[in-house]
Amino acid sequence: MTDALRAAIDRLSPTQRQAAEWGEGASLVLAGPGVGKTTVLTARIARILDSSRNRNFRILALTFTTKAGDEMRDRVEALVPGLTDRTFIGTFHSFCAQILRQHGSHIGIKPDFGIYDQDDDRRELLREALDSAAKQGEPVSPDDTRWLRSIDQLRSSLVSPEKTSRHFRDTVAGERAARVYAIYEKALRDNNATDFNGMILDACRLAHTVPAVAVRTRQSYPYWLIDEFQDTTPAQYRLVRFFAGDDFKNVFAVADDDQIIYQWAGASYQQIVRFREDFSPSLIQLVENRRCPAPVVQAANNLIAHNSDRTPGKEQLVSTIPDSGGAIFQRVYSTESEEAEGIAAEIAALPVTERGHTAILGRTRAVLQPVLEALKTHGVAASIATRRDRFVSPQFVWLQSCLDLALRPGDRQVFTTMTAAANRIAGIELDSAILLAEAAASGAGYLEHWALSAAASQNDVAQKLSAFAMRLVRSRSSWQQTTNEAMQYLLSTAETPDGGISDAGEDRAAWDAAARAIRAEKGSQPDLDELLQGMKLRPKEPPADPTAVRLLTIHAAKGLEFDFVWLMGMAESVLPSWQSLKASAPPSELEEERRNCFVGITRTKRTLTLTRAEQYQGYRKSPSRFLAEMNLPEPTNSGENS
Repeated sequence: MTDALRAAIDRLSPTQRQAAEWGEGASLVLAGPGVGKTTVLTARIARILDSSRNRNFRILALTFTTKAGDEMRDRVEALVPGLTDRTFIGTFHSFCAQILRQHGSHIGIKPDFGIYDQDDDRRELLREALDSAAKQGEPVSPDDTRWLRSIDQLRSSLVSPEKTSRHFRDTVAGERAARVYAIYEKALRDNNATDFNGMILDACRLAHTVPAVAVRTRQSYPYWLIDEFQDTTPAQYRLVRFFAGDDFKNVFAVADDDQIIYQWAGASYQQIVRFREDFSPSLIQLVENRRCPAPVVQAANNLIAHNSDRTPGKEQLVSTIPDSGGAIFQRVYSTESEEAEGIAAEIAALPVTERGHTAILGRTRAVLQPVLEALKTHGVAASIATRRDRFVSPQFVWLQSCLDLALRPGDRQVFTTMTAAANRIAGIELDSAILLAEAAASGAGYLEHWALSAAASQNDVAQKLSAFAMRLVRSRSSWQQTTNEAMQYLLSTAETPDGGISDAGEDRAAWDAAARAIRAEKGSQPDLDELLQGMKLRPKEPPADPTAVRLLTIHAAKGLEFDFVWLMGMAESVLPSWQSLKASAPPSELEEERRNCFVGITRTKRTLTLTRAEQYQGYRKSPSRFLAEMNLPEPTNSGENS
């Protein structure tokens, strides 16, 4: 055992150690906020790897986000250097991508498939396919793109086109939806592509139609770990069931039913119930909170006790941090604008060194926006955390599109995107529709025809881009060198007059971060198809400013922690939302709002400030019921320390 691993295990509490040293069979680890679940997961992975150095099996660890997977992989590497190549630590979608690369040919999927991750691109793909089908006599029209949302729901429920019609009460509508769905799937296959829902669906389809793939997976990965199990969707859980089969039980699931806040995406307490029914796991509870001050832990326990969708016998969190007082503050303002200004003024008075450890949380971005503006007025660096799923600069949109076309030369949507990006970079006006028609008439590939047209444009930038594109056309094997040289040139086309960081500079940082993580996930340099698939599965945010105040929705803050947390909008119909308070709303909606609040308050390591206004948008609002449920005293002034 390495010294680092021995020291890590010695630091575990008795219950943490019980979980980390779990051997064979199913286990459900209930892990509340701040109890060190990542520490337990990484210690268990490292322990198994360390004790089996002469064996060649791998460990499968599924995470909810790429960031969580990257952090877990780094921690394992620190504990047992050189052994992480015997793991797969990543998201459900990353796992499906690997399975489909290795075995997808059994169901007609080529290893270098592309991933459509933008709704606009998927809608245009379907529109063109419908137009083509209509010309061939199919009873459809381009207007049938309106069925795409229904198709997404069907795919997320693992419903195939053949079984679609039975899910509609209206027979005619069901038949039309099935027809459009089949056309969409064919368009994806013709373009050697899939989408996010399709990856889960195709992996399940593969395990169902070719059981040997599931058998091989169980043999290769005899130990499975699932982080944030409470966030799994029904489709993701069915994926686990398909690959586990009837007899495999070696699944170690870490969950917290008090942090299910993605109900709108399919997360449900019922997934935990099903797991207990299907796998009969042993139950381990981690309750020692090492993050929050004792008053915050007590408030969290008081609050969440009002929910009923919880594992029977679940224990309360126990604070391990001494109560030093002054942990929870309440602020009451007259209006939402005064709330925003009051928060900004207090944070502006903080030492600059503390601002980078400060977070302002709200239920929605709309609640946060006025605070951001107020902070800027006070000269405080701040930003609202936003997931960025695509590159924003034309330089990196062009580069990614060119690499996509090197793999899938017939993708019209990617070609249109690439052409538009090149026009912005070079200041030219090549028409993608004309180029597509010309390429079809000449028999040339789309990327090659564009490169020839750009070379003839008499534009220096376009000619340089043309040269890079033609290198990809002529030799895909040299894509790494071509990509590196193209990046350097592309950055030079985006230099800002004041020397600031351009969108291309931020995209380069995001590209490099994603490429490093993809390489670490594989354990070696990725092939071009692996790189592009990995890029589509990862967010594209540049590294955050470590000195800036962070404004986040509660959903975006899940899994994070900060020294100082402000949770705003603690008023009825704000948090909890007005939708959850309607007479027609099911009890589960209010329970999820309560879990939202629970997640928000447990992000703090030092102080928690709860704020509300007496009126929002001109309407008076009562204090959030969650304040009373936390058993906090009613503040007598705007600065009361609870």
